[in-house]
Amino acid sequence: MSLAKGILGGPCLAAQFGLPSGKKPPAETGRLPRTDGQTGSGDSGGNSIMFKKLHSGWKRFEEWANEDDSVSKSTTTQTSQTETGPSAPTQTSTKDHTCNHSDPVTEDTPKPEAYCYTNKSTSSSYKYTPLPSTTKSAIRVLTLLPGRADADIECRLIELDLNNPWTEDDGEEGFEALSYVWGDIAETTPIQIDGATVQIGRNLRSALLHLRYHEKPRILWVDAACINQEDMDERNRQVMLMGDIYTKAARTLVWLGCPCCLLGALNTDRLTYSQGKWLDHLAGIDPLFEAIEILGNEARKLAEEGREVIPKQEEKDEDGTTYDRIKKLKPKWNIIFLENPWWTRIWTLQEIVLAKEARLCMERHELGWDLLRVAITYYTALGFGDFSEIYAGSKTNSGVEPFNLVNAIREARQPGSELVTGDVGDELLHYLASSHWRDCRMPQDKIFGLMGLFSEGRDVGIEVDYRLDAEDVYRQATKSLLQQSGNLDALGFCYPYKIPRVTNLPSWIPDWGSVGNLALPLMNDAKGQPRTTHASRGLRSNPRWENNDTTLLLDGHIIDTIAKLGRMQVPPNQDDRNEGSLDHMLNDPVMIAEADSFPDRWEDLDPERPIRHFISAWWKGMRMAVPYVAKAILEIFGNVVEMRETFLQWDELVAAELGEPHEDRRTIFRDTITTATPCPLEPSVFDSRFEGWLQAVYSIRKLKKKRIDRYAPKTYTTLAAVTTFVKMEDDDLPEAFATYTTHTPRRRLGITASKRVCLLPKLTEVGDKVALLRGGRVPMILRPREDGSMQFVGEAYVHGVMDGEAFHEEECIDFRIT
Repeated sequence: MSLAKGILGGPCLAAQFGLPSGKKPPAETGRLPRTDGQTGSGDSGGNSIMFKKLHSGWKRFEEWANEDDSVSKSTTTQTSQTETGPSAPTQTSTKDHTCNHSDPVTEDTPKPEAYCYTNKSTSSSYKYTPLPSTTKSAIRVLTLLPGRADADIECRLIELDLNNPWTEDDGEEGFEALSYVWGDIAETTPIQIDGATVQIGRNLRSALLHLRYHEKPRILWVDAACINQEDMDERNRQVMLMGDIYTKAARTLVWLGCPCCLLGALNTDRLTYSQGKWLDHLAGIDPLFEAIEILGNEARKLAEEGREVIPKQEEKDEDGTTYDRIKKLKPKWNIIFLENPWWTRIWTLQEIVLAKEARLCMERHELGWDLLRVAITYYTALGFGDFSEIYAGSKTNSGVEPFNLVNAIREARQPGSELVTGDVGDELLHYLASSHWRDCRMPQDKIFGLMGLFSEGRDVGIEVDYRLDAEDVYRQATKSLLQQSGNLDALGFCYPYKIPRVTNLPSWIPDWGSVGNLALPLMNDAKGQPRTTHASRGLRSNPRWENNDTTLLLDGHIIDTIAKLGRMQVPPNQDDRNEGSLDHMLNDPVMIAEADSFPDRWEDLDPERPIRHFISAWWKGMRMAVPYVAKAILEIFGNVVEMRETFLQWDELVAAELGEPHEDRRTIFRDTITTATPCPLEPSVFDSRFEGWLQAVYSIRKLKKKRIDRYAPKTYTTLAAVTTFVKMEDDDLPEAFATYTTHTPRRRLGITASKRVCLLPKLTEVGDKVALLRGGRVPMILRPREDGSMQFVGEAYVHGVMDGEAFHEEECIDFRIT
């Protein structure tokens, strides 16, 4: 029997693929028609004949798998009787139900409580009573009245003074503060407060519904309900009190959201759900919270016994190792805990940092923050997590990075630490840098959302006033940073975003509201440690302002001019460099619709021909996914090759300008791309790591000499990527050289008129000036304007001047930066 006959022929095909007995498979007798004009089943033609047979058979299978079975059987009775017999049951399609209060809730239409129930009774809108003006510490708290799951949410608002101690009459242990994500404010649902109606977000309703006790009230502080959002003066005052609120709360309840939304059973845009899916998702939450307890207990056991964690192994029982058990849960684990939207909002940072005790809540589950901290640390040590930026620099575990930053801030805020006792400007910049990727609905909140982190007596000099434009708030914040820190580190966050959050800012004011990736600021070295050198010899800055604080005056002097520029180093993240090209593909509505239609349970299959239904859906999905996968691979390969090509071009530029016999050429090139970051290894070991990395860069030179990149670009990209991977050093090596190049993405190499080698901002142009400014740790690039002022372009590494070698205080003049 031929191979093609084995695949497509045989009498069992109908049963295997769920074909009805009345319909024949594509190759009725198992013998494919000849495509070369011959007849018979001989072997003449060899492999080419066999290939043609396979190709023809595959096309027939494709036609069979892609036949449209969606025609309504009510209009095709005759066909239905032919294929399945007259007694075949009629197939009924399952319809998605919109979760709104017009839908009846019955046993036949189960729905997630958090999104489908709404208060049955409503009344006139709630009218807030102004808080007493005699005290600045007055707040409201929400008394959540008891009720069962299907009962209306009813509450009371009471006033209290934060400065007065909590009494037994107020509650058993004090109020609890809620930390949650507001979500789409356009989608609201009513609750009752003191007999009147208040509109709140759906995610908040979900939280109140699940946090409500059945038999006793629960006292909460919830910003959306306890602050009159329509009263601008009250909002300003209450935002300034939020630090005290979360500090004095008995505990902070972190609402992680509805699992049906997070896991895809419920589409938050359309508020629809897939019939039956959400029950499966809710049941799948239990093992995730059980896994937290397993990881936490095992980590503590290892710590007590003094044993080290062995990645991908550890404790073993009848269910396998811990790694094996957690690996099965990883996709849901990431969605629920590590990729949760709660990590992405600016307000949740201060809410968790200031909490005395924090508990993470979802459905009926509650989890202590300390247990989560131990579990996630152990989770990472076992070898889990998605790593990014491994080709351009240090491995950053993108999944746990938000968690690590929160813990770092909590540890850095210990009493007596340098962060909370040093310059208040440095403290503010630390918070802004740690929350750069956190987003907010109003751009002003990127600054206002951090004000609660400053303890009493540490005046940051920023007024919370929502009447101010975002431009005014960012100017105020940057001015405070420069005045109170004594350095120019804040200027390192000025970056030309493709899609700025706030436009028309002066060149010296960072767009604090943008959450896109930026070139890593040079105030720290490539390992994230404070830079030990200082280009202006440790002097403090002396900033002044003119023209209604729009023009910044700084002291300094120009030392050089940019003469030659290399190409910009691409970032390692495809979404960043290509405006989310791959991400856009994966969010293609056609792709999403196809994925949503794929049957993920046996009950979703056509009961008359389940196997055929599954094979057909799988085949259509594969055909749709192949172009996406191919493009993703080419983008990844292309990204790696482009990065290596840029390093190669930089190296050749330095060689051409300094001369190949230059004895220090390679040392200068190495120090420039690493920004002279010190390495704890022996110099000879680090030099050998650099040479190995450089050979991987040189490996693509031979391919370029043969001009493969010109005549066959895709072949060149694949070969160059494979060659690079083969010659690349092991990124798991301690202190791998690639981890020292984190400052290169989104920058370009340059040569000055004095033959100094520089690492420059990406928008640097030939003719820009290299300036040393008082208070600056690193040189700055300035561009002269026609009116005599300067445009700030960005920070730079300039070899040979990083430790004050070229700074002369007596030569300083005023630069007007606009």
